[in-house]
Amino acid sequence: MQPVLSRAQIRRYDELAIEAGTPGLELMERAGTGAAAHIRHIISSLANSNPPKILIFCGAGNNGGDGFVVARELRQSFAVKVYIAGEAGQLRGDAKIQYDRLTNTGFECVVMNDVEKIPRDAIAEADVIIDALFGTGLARPTSGFIAETIVALNAAHALRVSLDLPSGLDADTGQPLGATVAAHHTVTFAHFKPGLLTPRGREFAGTLHRVELMNDDSHILKQTGVTARVLDAEFMRASLPRRGATTYKHRAGDILVIAGSRLKTGAAKLAAEAALRSGAGLSTILTWSDAVPALSAWTREVMLLEISVGALAETVAQALLKRSAVVMGPGLGLNQDAEALVHEVVTTAGIPVVLDADALTILARLPAGKKALNDRFILTPHSGELARLLSTDTAAIEADRYAHARRAAKEWGCTVVLKGAHTLIATPDGEVLVSPFINPVLATAGSGDVLSGIIAALSAHLPARDAAAAGVMLHAEAAEIWCNAMRADRGMLARDILETLPQTYVQVSLNAKRT
Repeated sequence: MQPVLSRAQIRRYDELAIEAGTPGLELMERAGTGAAAHIRHIISSLANSNPPKILIFCGAGNNGGDGFVVARELRQSFAVKVYIAGEAGQLRGDAKIQYDRLTNTGFECVVMNDVEKIPRDAIAEADVIIDALFGTGLARPTSGFIAETIVALNAAHALRVSLDLPSGLDADTGQPLGATVAAHHTVTFAHFKPGLLTPRGREFAGTLHRVELMNDDSHILKQTGVTARVLDAEFMRASLPRRGATTYKHRAGDILVIAGSRLKTGAAKLAAEAALRSGAGLSTILTWSDAVPALSAWTREVMLLEISVGALAETVAQALLKRSAVVMGPGLGLNQDAEALVHEVVTTAGIPVVLDADALTILARLPAGKKALNDRFILTPHSGELARLLSTDTAAIEADRYAHARRAAKEWGCTVVLKGAHTLIATPDGEVLVSPFINPVLATAGSGDVLSGIIAALSAHLPARDAAAAGVMLHAEAAEIWCNAMRADRGMLARDILETLPQTYVQVSLNAKRT
């Protein structure tokens, strides 16, 4: 899985690479030439018969040095103009050497050091704008004429490409620090940064590309550590081996779905069927008596059990017998009976339990909630639900998703799935895994109910961390398959995910070993 490095870690990465014998100038050369190759490919896809006009905006630091290398590479084929934000005399070290290499050929860079010198006409006429103003080191809000420049760049009709990170974006959190370049593409160096893999960060970063700087950097990563790792196909193949030919339904998994209420039976249906579509052999809904008639009229493969409010302990104990895993919460309700039911399950279940939706809201107010959970539990909150679990607000969660997901997993002592674009899976020992997917079609009612059912089915056979991560990937892969088939970015229903899951399994496990 691909590492994700924070601002401090990537700074240390560069230091260690240099200490190990790769000069900083060489790292910059690799970054710039690699970025230029990606930009050439991006330009080739433009519907423009005329050679594009390219503007490159370079800062005085190493990100500007990367931009000078890109300029040197691209000017061989395109009309390129370079603007320096500041004074050429401010350039130091490797960036100054790369500036000299560019200008010693007779190429001239234009100095842009105040608002009056922002080349607004050139920006308006450009086809491609390359942002090399700031890299990962920026930790303060953009201001002055550079902020004004960024505003002008964002207003242009040109294709915008950022080097390493959109200027103005916080590398660790993905939050904008003042005016921030809204890139269509970002070419990042060495490894992805956390801020690129967040909902807000991707709004500014656009499509992501990566340039490797070292053939083998495992020795460096052991010293820097990593903030997270990006889930990949290899992880999926390892987690989901092909099913043995002699498997039978009880071995495949018997999932209990504690969900639904009189006016919210759909959530229970989706979670229960998702468990079956994800490989469980049996799926049973345990629900309130007033929801049973509607569910009875629907059920075919799914079985039904009724909650006896006057005998909750007995109901739960009987329902848990011989089950492989539980998913609890979708459409369950928030009244006192629901609270008592959640308390009974979390304090007595000795099997994997996935808590979602209403169960999470109830969990947040249970006095003994944290003490009851252990490493068999998986919480699947969106940012609002996580805010309740951590006694904060949604804005705080979104301001630093990685930190809050990690904190929640540690405080609650279980695996936490923070849903959203680039869903995060955090474990109590501090590990964070990141979904590589962002897909707007998943913003649909019932999508989360399906995810909880998928994860529950997988938790019957996998450790909580692997079940959660593989479930997130299956869910996202199914949406990708649907999008590719329909050529649409909206209109998917939660049941479409269900219907696509078998095909998703085929795609994931095609090369997997049979158990």
